[in-house]
Amino acid sequence: MRFLKIIGHVIGVISCLMVLPSFVISITSAILSFNPIYITYFFTSPYARAVAVAEESGWGSAINILLVNYGAYLIAFAYTFFAVVKIYSWYQIAKEAKE
Repeated sequence: MRFLKIIGHVIGVISCLMVLPSFVISITSAILSFNPIYITYFFTSPYARAVAVAEESGWGSAINILLVNYGAYLIAFAYTFFAVVKIYSWYQIAKEAKE
């Protein structure tokens, strides 16, 4: 069971490293340029990549790219949410122990 937990953390961290930098860049670009369309680029970029792959390799590869990219998005956001919840629970435990 411990091995599966380690594998889950590795997959979560790798997904976060792939997705979150481009998310931060799109949010920052949207705020600094006062153009919220940049946020939609983040969410549509896997589709644009899949279309480019489909033109070269066919839709089988494109569907695979879509599943991998949007899967990484879901894993990264879920892992980030659960990491924040876990860190907050550690904070609460430390706060109670201090008192």
